[in-house]
Amino acid sequence: MTRVYLIIFSLMTGFLAGCSGLKTYSSNLDENLRIKTETDSGSVFSSVEAAVDIHTVKPDCSTEYAGTVQLDESSSDVGIPAGRSSYLVFVFERSGFFSADSTITYNTLIRPRPGYQYNATVSYKENIYNVVINEVNPGSKKNLELDPRDMSACRPV
Repeated sequence: MTRVYLIIFSLMTGFLAGCSGLKTYSSNLDENLRIKTETDSGSVFSSVEAAVDIHTVKPDCSTEYAGTVQLDESSSDVGIPAGRSSYLVFVFERSGFFSADSTITYNTLIRPRPGYQYNATVSYKENIYNVVINEVNPGSKKNLELDPRDMSACRPV
């Protein structure tokens, strides 16, 4: 009987995960965005998970969800379209045994230039989150820190 419950639980978990609305982001583009992640909930009774939701931005400035990249304690390389805008939503989800669950987001509009590399440092430590995105010029290897831009910066074509 326990085996039957285990099978039902496994099927329900898979079904609920499939209904969450999240899809894994994938592309065949050159990997021009490297995301280095570091999270620390500060307690053994809580945890923090980080992800980035990637949205394509259409010429009329509307967005379309393209997928999610789960961020772990290392780095992730992602290909986002160069020469056109993408909207990145970094999501930090904190859950704990003795505390309420919480979600914090950091949103930015980015328009990668062809041939450039982008490095994002994403962290959550001591209840403080931080996201820094640098643009690396391939010719000079100089870094330019990009200021966050919200969707109001988008101009319809």
